[in-house]
Amino acid sequence: MHIVVTPGRGRITIGPPAGPTETIPASVTVTVTDSFPYDVEARLEWSPTVGKLAVRKVCCTAVPGGDDVSPTGIARMALRDTIQVALETEYLGGTGWSGLLDKHRDRDPLAVDALIYLLALALQSPKPTATVALARGLSAASGPKRVLAARKAGLLPETEPGKPAGA
Repeated sequence: MHIVVTPGRGRITIGPPAGPTETIPASVTVTVTDSFPYDVEARLEWSPTVGKLAVRKVCCTAVPGGDDVSPTGIARMALRDTIQVALETEYLGGTGWSGLLDKHRDRDPLAVDALIYLLALALQSPKPTATVALARGLSAASGPKRVLAARKAGLLPETEPGKPAGA
């Protein structure tokens, strides 16, 4: 499998109010080739409503000698996971979340937790709360406490239980 992430125009700054920030493109195209059952091109654009790069277009192409494109074949693909890993690899680099922690080691830990949550959400993480804990080498179960503390400190917007919010 070969993955290419191509940034579009514009940049978005992610981070809590007056906290540490990171910048990501306002749009990206993720192209996955040499994959089974299809090659895929996904276009993502920044959505301020949900605070993330939202998928706006997906194009699947049958590989030579492979099956025709079908709803069943598309459903078997781990597309969200592939896109998430591609975005994290591209924008966190080889150091991942631990590198982000190291980069902001002199900042308020609650603000860094808020940044990790917002960035994980922006990069398609299905569980941004767990990402906060895992980034610090903690049990995923400690993530909700850390995110709630950042929320109570005004570093994250209020949300409905069970729904991530970053906008």
